[in-house]
Amino acid sequence: MKDIFEIEVKPNILEIDELGEIQFSPIIDYLQLVAYEHASNLGISFHQTYKEHLTWFLLRYYIEMKRYPLLEEELVVRSWVAPSDNDRFTLREFQILDKNEEVLCSATSSWILYHFIKRKQVDHLKRYSHLPVIDLRAVDYNYPKLALPEKVDSQVQFTVRLSDLDLNEHVNNRVYVEWAIESMPKRYLKKYKINKIEISFKGQAFHQNIVTVETEIRKAKEDGIEFIALHKISDTKKGNLLTKLISYWLKK
Repeated sequence: MKDIFEIEVKPNILEIDELGEIQFSPIIDYLQLVAYEHASNLGISFHQTYKEHLTWFLLRYYIEMKRYPLLEEELVVRSWVAPSDNDRFTLREFQILDKNEEVLCSATSSWILYHFIKRKQVDHLKRYSHLPVIDLRAVDYNYPKLALPEKVDSQVQFTVRLSDLDLNEHVNNRVYVEWAIESMPKRYLKKYKINKIEISFKGQAFHQNIVTVETEIRKAKEDGIEFIALHKISDTKKGNLLTKLISYWLKK
């Protein structure tokens, strides 16, 4: 059992953009993959907790890119569990490094343990008190409350496909990010790329649900950032808030 868990990955031709850099959504795939494999190594993956009617629900993500990996670049993806100031959720940290051990991506995420038959949260500290926790954060982020758009500069709708679903049979967290990116006007996507993203998951979407993405584009107050985009993703029929995202953009 390793306290800091590592896997090796190499971006392939299906994951890159016109500049030869990896797109943003495969980054999330790498984080999900290392998280699953580490959880499996610890004995707490979906397939292992399912027998006890338990699963892990992702609450928040913060992902920061320092450099986008290139086609077939040799990468190491790391993950570990860090202590949380709030007993309600556990923290999982991430790093993506190149062969020279330069950190290309840093990320943090928060999770709860959930009993899907009783439909209530389970105390992860009591349930898994024996698991290793490392007093180390990949990035300094304290999970502030995220703002919603105040006006709508762009609005799009999507119908949930079977291919959008994960093991829990609801929309995979990567898909919400893809929806937010696709809500951006094309002229922005041609010239800019995401530097960092904050995500707060509030609800679940299922097969054939229709979702609406409302996006506001604002001038950035942060040095080096060209603009930020606030995204609200909701269930079109019920009006329920599903996800809040804030994306920060740099020139390509």
